[in-house]
Amino acid sequence: MLMAYNYTFHKILLLLLPLSTMQFNPTEHIELKGIPSGSGIIYANDSYYIIGDDSPTLFVLNKDLDVVKRIALQDIHLEDGNRIPKPLKADYEAMELIHENELVIFGSGSKSPQRDVFVRVLLGDEPKIETYTITDFYNHLKNLEVLADSELNIEATAFSNDILYLFNRNKNVVIFFRYDELLAYVQGDGSFPSIQTKHIALPKLNGIEAGFSGAVALKNTQQILFTASVENTSNAYDDGEILGSYIGMLDITNNFADDNIPYCLVEDTKEKLKVESISVINEASEGKAEVVLITDNDKGASELIKGLLLW
Repeated sequence: MLMAYNYTFHKILLLLLPLSTMQFNPTEHIELKGIPSGSGIIYANDSYYIIGDDSPTLFVLNKDLDVVKRIALQDIHLEDGNRIPKPLKADYEAMELIHENELVIFGSGSKSPQRDVFVRVLLGDEPKIETYTITDFYNHLKNLEVLADSELNIEATAFSNDILYLFNRNKNVVIFFRYDELLAYVQGDGSFPSIQTKHIALPKLNGIEAGFSGAVALKNTQQILFTASVENTSNAYDDGEILGSYIGMLDITNNFADDNIPYCLVEDTKEKLKVESISVINEASEGKAEVVLITDNDKGASELIKGLLLW
């Protein structure tokens, strides 16, 4: 009996080990006034690029977090404030940097056709915007076997070694393909991209599994940092009670060959946080990175959290 007990005890310790191997130490909390419903953040070129899921604007902030540029992603007139009404919004949830001079932004696809949107922002003194309706592409994803009896809700994207990764919140499915194939397809110059998928099991809070909310690829390793939040809601359209958020890491070597996922809960003493996205300010050393998070309280307010991530 003693031997069996020890085996079980050590097995439990091994199962808990991934949680204990990652730690996030917040250093700054900054309210982002005038930037609603933060859903995506990229730090690049000494600037912060921020989107909100109900905002028609890409905000560019300098290192001091002053808004220095507003780039219009939609031509829409807002009669009341700076937020698009929920039934009309494109629901920009996923953003990533491509080769240092291009941002890609995806609508969630959770309501068609309003949210079936793909935007390229070619950076420069005068940014160039390309907008594509990708209903056919999203319909194909909805019909994937791995998403059977589920909903499409693209919440994050990451880019590494020419591969673009889309993170679907429902069922926590990662969908990946060559970015150049997607671009050729949406521009009418190529066939449908060759797609691969991977289901990821994430931790639970109060019996509810966390769902992907943000992602970014590390430059010096074959790893992707992700954020995942826990909401008490039954579908991809409606918000629910915020229960908390995680940061984790996926090893993308050999198509996610390693299922050992380190993660940690993002602690906060004020309220439960809905972390929407993550970006890397500095890969300080192996196992250490300065990161920035953006949160959304589902009431229009956005907060930026800087901190040190250890794993």
